[in-house]
Formats: sequence, structure tokens, C-alpha cells
Amino acid sequence: MTSSVPAGDPAFFERLRRAFRGASLLGLAQIGGLAVFLIVGEIIRAKKRPFFGFLSSSLTSENRIILRYAFFAAAVALILLLRFLHGRRLRVIGAIDDRPAALSRLFDLTVLTLCLAEIPALLGLILFLIAGYNRDFYILLFVSLFLLFMYLPRLKNWEDILEHRPPACPL
Repeated sequence: MTSSVPAGDPAFFERLRRAFRGASLLGLAQIGGLAVFLIVGEIIRAKKRPFFGFLSSSLTSENRIILRYAFFAAAVALILLLRFLHGRRLRVIGAIDDRPAALSRLFDLTVLTLCLAEIPALLGLILFLIAGYNRDFYILLFVSLFLLFMYLPRLKNWEDILEHRPPACPL
């Protein structure tokens, strides 16, 4: 694979590949974590059939609806924050002339973005455990899966950012 970034500096190219590999493995591990969330939810549903949530008896139907909307609103706010934060930070990183410093910031941004992308699934799991809303859990789990795939690092994008070229699809 040819690359424009390592042309004059093989040490930097190796550092780039190590950072990229670490960020990619983190993203793949988080996708595996979503599978664990799904398995835990399904085990609980199977063992406690029908499952209405651990706190559903203490919640009124009005409070259950408010809780549901609050969790979905938090997920939407997180998605908007993620889009804003990621795009803005990429522009800042792309303007840094020191490539090792830019790589360090790009790695940090990727880790933060991937961690934030997992939060909707966590919110869905909590909502499921509290109120027993398994459909909402699946929806929020899918949202997290979509975000993780969307923000999973791509070597070509990293190279473009480090060469002060915006990626083809700046997310």
C-alpha cells in the first residue's frame, strides 16, 4: 500500500500504523461490547419472561413515558454533540503542522468519539433494565452500532487529515 504521509519519514509511518491499529482495535472491541449488551439483554428477557423491568412496578405509566423520552432525547443530543465535536476537532487537527502532535490529537479524538458512540446502547440497556423496553433497547443499540461503523477509523482518512487535506466524507 502506498501512502503520501510516510514518504520522507518511515518512523512516523510506523507510529501512524501503530496508532491506527490501536484505534481500530478499540472500535472493534466496542462493537464486541455491543454484542455483549445484546446477549445480556436477551438472557434477562429469557430468564424473567415476561420482563417488564426491575423498577417498572414503582413507575407510573406517565413516568415511564417521560423516562423513555428523556433517554431518547439524551441519545439525540449525544449524536448532535458527536457530529459537532468530531467535525470541529478534525478541522483543528488538520491545521496542525507538527505531524506527531497532530497524530496524537487524532488518536485522542478517535478514542473519545468511539467511546461517545457507545453511549446510546448503554442508555438503551439502562432503559431496558429499568422499564423493560426491549424494542427501545434494540433501536438505541443499532444507533450505537451505526455510529461506531461511521466513526471507525480509516487509514486513508487519517493520512488525508495529517497531510492537511480534508477527508472525502468529513464526519
